[in-house]
Amino acid sequence: MNSNTKIRQFFKMTPAKVILFGFAALILIGAFLLCLPISNTEGKWIPFVDAAFTATTSVCVTGLMVFDIAAELNLFGQIVVLFLIQFGGLGFVTMTALVFMIIGKKINYQARITLQEALNKDDNEGVVKTVKRVVLITLICEFVGFLAILPPMINFTNSVGQGIFKSIFLSISAFCNAGIDSLGTLTPEFSNLMVFNSNPFILIPVMFLIVMGGIGFIVPLDIIETKTTNKKLIIHTKIVLIMTLVLVVGGAVTILACEWNNMATIGGMSVGDKIMNSFFQSITTRTAGFCTFDQSQMTQISLMVSELLMFIGGSPMSIAGGIKTTTFFLLLLLVFRNQDQNGNIIFNNRKISNKVLTKAVRIAIIMVSLLIVGSILIFIFESSAVSLDAIIYEVLSAICTVGLSFGITPLLSVGSKIVLILLMYVGRIGMLTIPLAFKSKDTAAIEYVNAKIIVG
Repeated sequence: MNSNTKIRQFFKMTPAKVILFGFAALILIGAFLLCLPISNTEGKWIPFVDAAFTATTSVCVTGLMVFDIAAELNLFGQIVVLFLIQFGGLGFVTMTALVFMIIGKKINYQARITLQEALNKDDNEGVVKTVKRVVLITLICEFVGFLAILPPMINFTNSVGQGIFKSIFLSISAFCNAGIDSLGTLTPEFSNLMVFNSNPFILIPVMFLIVMGGIGFIVPLDIIETKTTNKKLIIHTKIVLIMTLVLVVGGAVTILACEWNNMATIGGMSVGDKIMNSFFQSITTRTAGFCTFDQSQMTQISLMVSELLMFIGGSPMSIAGGIKTTTFFLLLLLVFRNQDQNGNIIFNNRKISNKVLTKAVRIAIIMVSLLIVGSILIFIFESSAVSLDAIIYEVLSAICTVGLSFGITPLLSVGSKIVLILLMYVGRIGMLTIPLAFKSKDTAAIEYVNAKIIVG
């Protein structure tokens, strides 16, 4: 392949590049709108880095915030953030396809291939139908969440208008696993949902929305199809449901035991509130980012459990981040399941391809590498003024698009904010999207001799 061909291939738009640049364009548009005086409560210009950070954390449905949006942004600015969350949650390509469908424009073959990549499907068969179903599930879940949150929110705000808007905002933010609230001046700055830590009428609907947004659209679609036909659940659905149940319950029980007497977190709550907040913490760490108590005050074991849950994240074809539940499951199989005589790993009478296993390992390695590099860079930028624990929690939260923090985000330097912006961006578009977008085209199938390398 000559140099001219390589250059043309580099600039040729592929599905991965459409996703890559689509999210980047959405972030830039959002940053421009948010930095304008028309978005600010006092009519001031917002520093572009802060506007870009806010746009990125919205589009990448992360939730790390450099300022309280309800205190800093007026209604227009908050609506911009809300649209960025919704577009970012469903995905730039999915939302674009939806707009094309609404205006009656035909989705061509290339667009279907792009949708296949965006939806993480093995083929492009039925991608348009899948988009319609994804949007329908999203709207139903968000509407149900809105109806559940509305009465207590109206009671909290003492205003029907504010109650409606804040219920819409919270339901969309929860389903999209964004972790961003619009409570603002009604609560202490950056307190998020702490004011509701004893209100099940808010926390339970939010937990439901987080779980529905994080299990992946393929799971409810498969369950619905199973109920309407005689087919069985696919292996993917079984793994996601089992892993989700184990992680949520296991995380909640561990956090409950470790924080039971911790007066800085749940120690002063009633037994029922302790259980509810433990489950909320276990669920929200799966990339949602809402919090009901001070994250920096957790015990070390709870902190490690929360970081593990953040690292794993949600499930494929979902709004959540992290390495994903199925990836973690495959890594467990690699460690604990022996290979057969042909070197394959068998699960549920099915062979798991080496391509899938290699992808799982690559995702985990890239995640760990980004965590190490990001933590080192921020530690350097902050000149050791911030504890390493707080930095690691912040970086992991950014990569896994979680949004939980020790409260250091607004205090970080410009360099650290840029690092977090890049980490949130990579975490949202996917660990392998960038290398996939710029990889060289395979020209021929070549059989190579096995390399003899001793490991272990």
